[in-house]
Amino acid sequence: MASFRPTHGTVTNESCPLHYWSLGTSGPLILFVPGGNGHGRQFNPMLTALSTRGFTCATFDRRQMSSSQPAEGSKRVILSPPQQARDIRAVITALGFAKATVFGSSSGGIFTLQFAHDFPDMVEHAIAHEAPLTNLLPAPMASEVYDWFWRLIEMWRAGEREQAAGEFASKLIGYADEGIPKTVSPEPGNAVNFWEYEMPTLAGYVPNLWRLVDNKTSVGVMRGVRSRDAFFALAVDELAKVLGCPMMMVPGHHQAFEVETEEFLPFFLEMLKVLEERRAEKK
Repeated sequence: MASFRPTHGTVTNESCPLHYWSLGTSGPLILFVPGGNGHGRQFNPMLTALSTRGFTCATFDRRQMSSSQPAEGSKRVILSPPQQARDIRAVITALGFAKATVFGSSSGGIFTLQFAHDFPDMVEHAIAHEAPLTNLLPAPMASEVYDWFWRLIEMWRAGEREQAAGEFASKLIGYADEGIPKTVSPEPGNAVNFWEYEMPTLAGYVPNLWRLVDNKTSVGVMRGVRSRDAFFALAVDELAKVLGCPMMMVPGHHQAFEVETEEFLPFFLEMLKVLEERRAEKK
């Protein structure tokens, strides 16, 4: 991606410098929020594609991930979704915008919904791609997945790190499908941060979705066809029911926006169109 020349910046929020970058300067802002792998590089293909279509596009490395490391002397902190929402706010503000369309994938989808809850006036549209809100799953699956998360956390804490990470990765189906390019690997420290500081919170966290409904926030949700019946994909069905929002089946697996960008992009643009039309109908 030799022609990829974004503008970089850093904003410090709550003792952590957040490294962000953007492409395009003339259109409305679309901010991409990473999930558990923490790094924004996975969205560079989307930034490239959308910046040529009249959008300002940006992403960032999340707190304690990749290039967004805590300030010297600051301790690492346990994941707080409201703090992640404040980080999103800080990046949008640093980019010079009052509001944005925010797209988050995986746990980034959870943080996107939290941002929409906490700062509704800053949301143009919120799009959550395969947000793993597993407590929304029907019984007994919700309880089984919750217990499975905690069994993996205990394995990690007992020193069985490779086994825990391997079992977790085995549920991310679709990545090994024939002909699918490999995703960009995050820095090794990101996985450690995820397991030690993020996973215990994510195992059961659900933002106040009913407040989003009350606020009439513009929300759309997506699930990938390659994810098939993965628990995080099935959770999207339940999320759409709660929110009463548009749901779209999109190409690819959990990171299709990175490795099947050309196939993913038309669905992303269609979701924006649907959300715009839906909002216009409500006026």
